[in-house]
Amino acid sequence: MTGPEAGSPMLRVTRGVDAATARLSRIVLALAASPPSPGASRRAKGLPGQTENLVLEFDEAYTAWVEGFTVLPEEAQLIALQRVDRQLAEMVAAKDAGLWTEQAHREAGAWHEVRALAGAVVELFGWRVVDPVDGSAADEGTS
Repeated sequence: MTGPEAGSPMLRVTRGVDAATARLSRIVLALAASPPSPGASRRAKGLPGQTENLVLEFDEAYTAWVEGFTVLPEEAQLIALQRVDRQLAEMVAAKDAGLWTEQAHREAGAWHEVRALAGAVVELFGWRVVDPVDGSAADEGTS
Protein backbone atom coordinates (compact mmCIF):
# COMPACT_ATOMS: atom_id res chain seq x y z
CA MET A 1 0.00 0.00 0.00
CA THR A 2 1.33 3.38 -0.85
CA GLY A 3 0.14 6.64 0.53
CA PRO A 4 1.28 10.06 1.52
CA GLU A 5 4.57 10.28 3.34
CA ALA A 6 4.54 10.32 7.12
CA GLY A 7 4.44 13.86 8.42
CA SER A 8 2.43 15.02 5.43
CA PRO A 9 -0.15 17.70 6.22
CA MET A 10 -2.72 15.51 4.46
CA LEU A 11 -2.86 12.91 7.23
CA ARG A 12 -6.28 13.86 8.57
CA VAL A 13 -9.36 11.72 8.68
CA THR A 14 -12.74 12.70 7.32
CA ARG A 15 -14.80 14.94 9.60
CA GLY A 16 -17.77 13.71 11.61
CA VAL A 17 -16.10 11.22 13.95
CA ASP A 18 -15.51 11.38 17.69
CA ALA A 19 -12.18 12.63 19.01
CA ALA A 20 -10.87 9.20 20.02
CA THR A 21 -11.60 7.76 16.57
CA ALA A 22 -10.11 10.81 14.87
CA ARG A 23 -6.92 10.48 16.90
CA LEU A 24 -6.64 6.74 16.28
CA SER A 25 -7.31 7.15 12.56
CA ARG A 26 -4.68 9.89 12.25
CA ILE A 27 -2.08 7.63 13.85
CA VAL A 28 -3.04 4.54 11.85
CA LEU A 29 -2.93 6.60 8.64
CA ALA A 30 0.57 7.76 9.63
CA LEU A 31 1.64 4.16 10.32
CA ALA A 32 0.29 3.09 6.93
CA ALA A 33 2.03 5.92 5.08
CA SER A 34 5.20 5.42 3.10
CA PRO A 35 8.18 6.72 5.05
CA PRO A 36 10.03 9.75 3.69
CA SER A 37 12.89 9.11 1.31
CA PRO A 38 16.40 9.55 2.76
CA GLY A 39 16.77 13.01 1.18
CA ALA A 40 13.31 14.12 2.27
CA SER A 41 13.85 12.95 5.83
CA ARG A 42 17.01 15.08 6.07
CA ARG A 43 15.09 18.12 4.80
CA ALA A 44 12.06 17.47 7.03
CA LYS A 45 11.88 19.22 10.34
CA GLY A 46 10.97 16.02 12.18
CA LEU A 47 12.04 15.46 15.74
CA PRO A 48 14.41 12.71 16.82
CA GLY A 49 12.42 9.77 18.11
CA GLN A 50 9.41 10.58 15.93
CA THR A 51 8.89 6.90 15.01
CA GLU A 52 9.02 5.77 18.63
CA ASN A 53 6.61 8.55 19.59
CA LEU A 54 4.17 7.39 16.92
CA VAL A 55 4.24 3.87 18.36
CA LEU A 56 3.64 5.21 21.87
CA GLU A 57 0.85 7.44 20.60
CA PHE A 58 -0.77 4.46 18.83
CA ASP A 59 -0.74 2.50 22.09
CA GLU A 60 -2.34 5.37 24.01
CA ALA A 61 -4.90 6.16 21.29
CA TYR A 62 -5.84 2.51 20.77
CA THR A 63 -6.34 1.98 24.50
CA ALA A 64 -8.44 5.15 24.84
CA TRP A 65 -10.50 4.22 21.79
CA VAL A 66 -11.22 0.69 23.10
CA GLU A 67 -12.11 1.98 26.56
CA GLY A 68 -14.36 4.70 25.16
CA PHE A 69 -16.47 3.12 22.46
CA THR A 70 -20.16 2.67 23.09
CA VAL A 71 -20.94 0.60 20.00
CA LEU A 72 -18.77 -2.37 19.19
CA PRO A 73 -17.00 -2.13 15.85
CA GLU A 74 -17.05 -5.07 13.47
CA GLU A 75 -15.03 -8.09 14.52
CA ALA A 76 -12.73 -7.77 11.49
CA GLN A 77 -11.94 -4.17 12.44
CA LEU A 78 -10.99 -5.14 15.99
CA ILE A 79 -8.86 -8.04 14.79
CA ALA A 80 -7.04 -5.79 12.33
CA LEU A 81 -6.28 -3.24 15.05
CA GLN A 82 -5.10 -6.03 17.36
CA ARG A 83 -2.70 -7.19 14.64
CA VAL A 84 -1.15 -3.72 14.42
CA ASP A 85 -0.92 -3.55 18.20
CA ARG A 86 0.68 -7.00 18.41
CA GLN A 87 3.23 -6.21 15.66
CA LEU A 88 4.27 -2.97 17.37
CA ALA A 89 4.43 -4.68 20.78
CA GLU A 90 6.70 -7.39 19.34
CA MET A 91 9.00 -4.75 17.87
CA VAL A 92 9.24 -2.95 21.20
CA ALA A 93 9.77 -6.22 23.09
CA ALA A 94 12.63 -7.15 20.75
CA LYS A 95 14.66 -4.30 22.27
CA ASP A 96 16.46 -3.91 18.95
CA ALA A 97 17.65 -0.32 18.60
CA GLY A 98 18.23 -0.97 14.92
CA LEU A 99 14.47 -1.14 14.31
CA TRP A 100 14.08 2.50 15.30
CA THR A 101 16.40 4.14 12.79
CA GLU A 102 15.18 6.10 9.79
CA GLN A 103 16.74 3.50 7.51
CA ALA A 104 14.96 0.64 9.30
CA HIS A 105 11.68 2.57 9.12
CA ARG A 106 12.12 2.65 5.33
CA GLU A 107 13.62 -0.80 4.75
CA ALA A 108 13.04 -3.28 7.60
CA GLY A 109 10.56 -6.07 7.09
CA ALA A 110 8.96 -5.34 10.46
CA TRP A 111 8.06 -1.82 9.31
CA HIS A 112 6.77 -3.11 5.96
CA GLU A 113 4.50 -5.38 8.00
CA VAL A 114 3.33 -2.46 10.16
CA ARG A 115 2.45 -0.46 7.04
CA ALA A 116 0.57 -3.41 5.52
CA LEU A 117 -1.35 -4.11 8.74
CA ALA A 118 -2.18 -0.44 9.26
CA GLY A 119 -3.28 -0.22 5.63
CA ALA A 120 -5.71 -3.08 6.24
CA VAL A 121 -7.16 -1.17 9.22
CA VAL A 122 -7.59 1.93 7.07
CA GLU A 123 -9.43 -0.10 4.44
CA LEU A 124 -11.70 -1.89 6.94
CA PHE A 125 -12.72 1.35 8.63
CA GLY A 126 -13.02 3.23 5.34
CA TRP A 127 -10.81 6.01 6.64
CA ARG A 128 -9.63 8.46 4.02
CA VAL A 129 -6.87 10.95 3.73
CA VAL A 130 -8.37 14.40 3.23
CA ASP A 131 -6.87 17.66 2.10
CA PRO A 132 -6.73 19.99 5.12
CA VAL A 133 -7.30 23.02 2.89
CA ASP A 134 -10.46 22.11 1.04
CA GLY A 135 -11.58 18.96 2.86
CA SER A 136 -11.67 16.85 -0.31
CA ALA A 137 -10.56 13.22 -0.24
CA ALA A 138 -7.14 12.66 -1.71
CA ASP A 139 -6.86 10.25 -4.63
CA GLU A 140 -3.62 8.74 -3.39
CA GLY A 141 -3.38 6.13 -0.68
CA THR A 142 -6.40 4.89 1.18
CA SER A 143 -9.31 5.70 -1.07
